Amino acid sequence: MDNYHNFGKFVHPILTGVFGSVLLVIFFTGLMSIGTIGKFLPFVIGFNTALTGYNLLYRTKNKFKYKRIWGLISGIITVVITVLILNGLFFYLSGGYIICIMDFLFLISVGSVFSWLGAVLAIRYLHLE
Repeated sequence: MDNYHNFGKFVHPILTGVFGSVLLVIFFTGLMSIGTIGKFLPFVIGFNTALTGYNLLYRTKNKFKYKRIWGLISGIITVVITVLILNGLFFYLSGGYIICIMDFLFLISVGSVFSWLGAVLAIRYLHLE
């Protein structure tokens, strides 16, 4: 039971980041063209991966040995799942992909940096408590 509970603490921040990213992109789709959404996508991904890295370490407290690395990994997983969902959704609705491979690599770098920064923020916050 304890391993299942720890797995849930790892998956919950990732799913929250994915849901937030997809929800914001769908909201922006109603306000602007698809070409303009690509310009705002790094900001959406950066914000949500920073929250993912922070929430992962805040929920798990001292469960991980390498906290910053796990925060970075959670951001990368969040970006990969978000890109898969968005590309599948846009392909189903419009017949084309919204994120190409170069955009994907850029989003991976943005997501990893911001999730690492979110993890660092969580580590510093937990030292204050």
